[in-house]
Amino acid sequence: MRKSVLFLVGILYLVSIVVVTFFGMQARMDQFKVYVSSVEIVNEGISVKTDENGNETKSITIRFPNKDATEVSFSIQTKVLPENATNKTLAYTLMNSNGEPVPEEDARILSDGRISFAKTMSVTLIVTSTDGSSKSDSIKIRCRAAL
Repeated sequence: MRKSVLFLVGILYLVSIVVVTFFGMQARMDQFKVYVSSVEIVNEGISVKTDENGNETKSITIRFPNKDATEVSFSIQTKVLPENATNKTLAYTLMNSNGEPVPEEDARILSDGRISFAKTMSVTLIVTSTDGSSKSDSIKIRCRAAL
């Protein structure tokens, strides 16, 4: 009986070492994550206005290619820093002037990162990091009729 108790204590000791080592490794792995420090929309043709408080507002205007076009798309180019961030995945959200999500039949974000517009409108695109740092940038996009 005494040997079986000692054997059981030994097994529990080994299991506790394995558990502590495993969870300790997980904690140490978190120390090596590199979080996003900034997200920036960097398309050419962006205008930037600065208000009296020093806040910048980015905007860009795109146009339907001709009066018969039923859709126009626009590629968003972003810059995520630092270059060695562990998770550079971004979430894209389109909002209307009331701060509500834009209906997909009016404008949507395509799987290749482009925004497709089905009608003339103005939206705000918000690009946010998904690594927990909550870094973001936004731009007002005006989609206008062909000239």
